[in-house]
Amino acid sequence: MKTIAWLAGIGTAVTATAYMVVSLNRWEWNRALFFGLIVLMAEVGLATGLVLRKLNELAAQREPDIAAIVRATRPTADRFAWMKRSAGQLDVFITFLVGGGVILSFMAWLVDRVAAHTATPTMEQKLVGRMAAISYPRGGLLVDDVTALAQDVPGADDQQIRKLLGNGH
Repeated sequence: MKTIAWLAGIGTAVTATAYMVVSLNRWEWNRALFFGLIVLMAEVGLATGLVLRKLNELAAQREPDIAAIVRATRPTADRFAWMKRSAGQLDVFITFLVGGGVILSFMAWLVDRVAAHTATPTMEQKLVGRMAAISYPRGGLLVDDVTALAQDVPGADDQQIRKLLGNGH
């Protein structure tokens, strides 16, 4: 399979180079650029293949050292041995989870208390007053049919639209 891939890459590079030369000879610049890009892609693919092949060769030379390290760090059959009780160990993991849950619950309660004391009806009224400057007009933005039919330009004399557009006070 690797041989087929190498042959395909080399064949693509050679064929694209030939077509690029023919296109340049015929003054077909766009085709020449296209085949030049194909040559470039084939070259990048072949160079990447060469680099990866060299890396595999280097890894094969170091394989005995790496195999020894992997065998030395192989996990035991009992993957949950760390959870078994022993007299010399404290259950730090469970304590951390329970303690963290208590701290997070206290922080959530504290945020809720602060939010409840700061969101008063007076603060809400102040917010409504500040938001009034950017609110829509009371009648909405649409002009009713009677107004539209009665004017040359629909909505031109509407006080709310002039206020929304900033032309009236």
